[in-house]
Amino acid sequence: MYSEFYMDVEFAMKNITLSLVLSVFTILTACTITDGNSIVIGEARSPIDPSAVRIYRTPPESYEEIAMISASAGHDFKKNSSLVNSAIQRLKEEAAKLGANGVLLSGVRERDKPVVTTSYGSASGGNGSYVTGNTTSVSRGDSNTRIQGLAIFTASIKK
Repeated sequence: MYSEFYMDVEFAMKNITLSLVLSVFTILTACTITDGNSIVIGEARSPIDPSAVRIYRTPPESYEEIAMISASAGHDFKKNSSLVNSAIQRLKEEAAKLGANGVLLSGVRERDKPVVTTSYGSASGGNGSYVTGNTTSVSRGDSNTRIQGLAIFTASIKK
């Protein structure tokens, strides 16, 4: 009976440890949070597949403006390049909803890096008192990568 109790406790501890490890892994590798929106400024078309949307850094020869679009992606434990890719995919999805087959990029802003600030100060009073102190603060900044563009339709896409 005594050994059965310890076997049950050992089994429970293994299960708790496994659950804890799986929980931490899930939190660290959870999905990237993405968001997107659009402001229609032209004539929207029928939705298309996002994989058919092309990204432009310079304007094609001729195009129709459909909407101003933006997308963001955030995750605390992923590299900036991964967040840029997620935001671009979301930008393509926003454009595809409006029937745009292209996005003319107008801005890419990667997430801010945390900034640590340490301050030191002192003061003295008229009655001979003297006070010193220091403080450290961490500013997380914007944790999202943000991309803006112009959703366009162009008939000159080469396949």
